[in-house]
Amino acid sequence: MLKEDNRAIVVINGKDVLVEWSAAAERELARRQAPLFVELELYFSCLVKKFVHFRDDSRGRPTVAASDKLHLYFRPVTSTACSFEVAERLGRQPEIDIDSQALRKIAPKRVAISHERGAWRGSFNW
Repeated sequence: MLKEDNRAIVVINGKDVLVEWSAAAERELARRQAPLFVELELYFSCLVKKFVHFRDDSRGRPTVAASDKLHLYFRPVTSTACSFEVAERLGRQPEIDIDSQALRKIAPKRVAISHERGAWRGSFNW
């Protein structure tokens, strides 16, 4: 990990990933007792989607630290069904983790994290 003020370069799947977070996010992280875990989800379903989830634990997944209070992990998943009824009931299709040689070679290039109006926000780009 290479860290500067509110930015760090971490390695995910052997690739450098720039992680940047806002001053407001830095203030909120400083208030926390424990690290914030950021899940970078690449979701293969009816369409390919990207989600950023903020969690209080890593759900047992290995993480990389952008700072002492900010840890990240990349999680490719796929849906187990493609049904409007299921999506409407659950808010999305049920998913399972996927693993392949190809997915072990990809990673985001840039992750942006902010804290606005009391909520965490995040995005990642290729």
